[in-house]
Amino acid sequence: MYTITPELVLKFHKPAPRYTSYPTAPEWGPMDEQVYRKELEKLAKTENPLSLYFHIPFCKTMCLYCGCSVVLNRKPENETLYVDYLTKEIDLVTKILGRKVVPQLHFGGGTPTKLSIPLFQRLFTHIQERFSLDFSKEIAIEIDPRTVLENGGEKLRFLHQIGFNRVSFGVQDTDPKVQEAVKRRQSLEMTQETYWLARELGFSGVNLDLIYGLPYQTPETFSKTISDILEMRPDRIALFSYAKVPWLKPHQKAIKDKTLPSTEEKFRIYTEARSRLVDAGYVVIGMDHFALEEDVMAVAYREKTLQRNFQGYTVRHAEDMVSFGASSIGFVQNGYFQNLKALPDYYGALEKGELPICKGRILTEEDRLRKWVIHTLMCTFSLDKKSFEKKVGVPFDSYFADAEEKLAELEAEGLILQTPEKIEVTQPGELLIRNVVMTFDAYLKQESKPKFSQSI
Repeated sequence: MYTITPELVLKFHKPAPRYTSYPTAPEWGPMDEQVYRKELEKLAKTENPLSLYFHIPFCKTMCLYCGCSVVLNRKPENETLYVDYLTKEIDLVTKILGRKVVPQLHFGGGTPTKLSIPLFQRLFTHIQERFSLDFSKEIAIEIDPRTVLENGGEKLRFLHQIGFNRVSFGVQDTDPKVQEAVKRRQSLEMTQETYWLARELGFSGVNLDLIYGLPYQTPETFSKTISDILEMRPDRIALFSYAKVPWLKPHQKAIKDKTLPSTEEKFRIYTEARSRLVDAGYVVIGMDHFALEEDVMAVAYREKTLQRNFQGYTVRHAEDMVSFGASSIGFVQNGYFQNLKALPDYYGALEKGELPICKGRILTEEDRLRKWVIHTLMCTFSLDKKSFEKKVGVPFDSYFADAEEKLAELEAEGLILQTPEKIEVTQPGELLIRNVVMTFDAYLKQESKPKFSQSI
């Protein structure tokens, strides 16, 4: 186990960004679609490959813990309409980009597998017509196991048939009491059946997603969940902290604080689960991912080519990520761009022939440097100061002289080790990596209005 006291846990239990972007989303502002268009035009002039993200927002019911951009829907015609507009957006973007090579494609949600097979086939065919997909790399999708087992697993078989090679199954917790409390009822048997069917079909990567810090979880109950997961032995496991942000997601108010584990209990749930996964042969990837030694993510971690973006930790197949769908976020050339969230607004922009962008951020040189520092530490748990100096022409310690006091405090607490050449994050520091990298965030201010979930 790790040498970290309850007092230290409470000291660092504070709101902290997850740094899937830098600057973080609260620092973005309104974005004109012409700015996005110009960045796409720059990208079109390069030979750069693309990562693509498609957001399918629909869900049948709302899971109470959910922090995603979701639209509750039980009418198939609404999904058909959404795909109609999604193809319009694809056409608008590819009219600028041309037919780019895509070594990385990801479907997220919402529930991407809520689309019917014919509707999904129509969308996927359109994507293949407009982009050159590299099926030898990563074609991935998030899956709710409750949506793919009908008719002998017909939908899962379909996804494998059309070229998806990596699947991520949402599990969260296998304990029925926890599932009932968050309104996500999914038996262990259903999870196992879906998992083993994916193995039988030959998906090259099968991932399972868990959440700790949910109602009625205890170290003992979650230990049983970890045992259930280890019996399946997925290629990757995501172990996410429940992000309680009721000011952004009002439905989370239905989860009462008295049902949640205390800060100390939540930290214990995580550290004990982490230790068991490591003992079982998983490599720790950043703050919340685990991968088997031979998985490409573990290889990327060892080779220091891992990257962090709005999909979490990913293998770096492309620098630019173009996103499609309501509320989706991409990174193109030198900026973050987010689509309109409300479906009527998203549809309305596309009807006018406009790219449906609403907000974003063009990075300054300072932003890019700090992003590099923050993401390097989050992806590798170390930073070579000489590499920074080569980028900037200024010694790291001089450039970040204002961080000297905070870094000294982190070192005194045993979270980092510093030398003139590098910063190394210690094992206790890995557990509090969000707090460590906040040191380099130029935008953080003491404000009464909450922006971020707690770091623990």
